[in-house]
Amino acid sequence: MSAATYESSIAAALAQDPSLAANIVPGLAGQSDPATEAIAAAEYLKEGAEYLESDGIANPTALDVRGYYNFGPQGGAAIATAQDSQSIESALSMYTAAQLAANGITAGETVGQWRSSVASKMGSAASAPVLT
Repeated sequence: MSAATYESSIAAALAQDPSLAANIVPGLAGQSDPATEAIAAAEYLKEGAEYLESDGIANPTALDVRGYYNFGPQGGAAIATAQDSQSIESALSMYTAAQLAANGITAGETVGQWRSSVASKMGSAASAPVLT
C-alpha cells in the first residue's frame, strides 16, 4: 500500500471509529505495524467494495475487490465485469503491456487465468462477499 493510500485509509477508518486510535501506531510508522496496516487495509478493501457496488457490480466478492486493489478503481471494475476468456490486456486497456508485466501479468493471460491464480492464493475467501 502506498503511503498516500495508507494515510487516506487509516484516516477514514479512524473517522468511522475513533476508538481504533488506541490500537494503532500513529503516522507512517503504522505501515510497519501489522495490526495498524490491517486496519488500513480493511478500510481500503471496504472502500473498494463500495466503489465496485456503486459501479453496478452487485455484491462484490473478495476476488473482485482484489482486482480493485491490484488495478485501481477503473481497472478493478473492468476485471470484475470481464469474461473469463477475455485477455487481461483488452480488459485493462488503460495500462501498457509494460505496466501489466510489472504487476505479474504475462502476455496473453486471460482474466480467467488471473482469477484462478489469485483465487488459489486466497482460498475459499475469494468467493466471499465483502459487504454484508
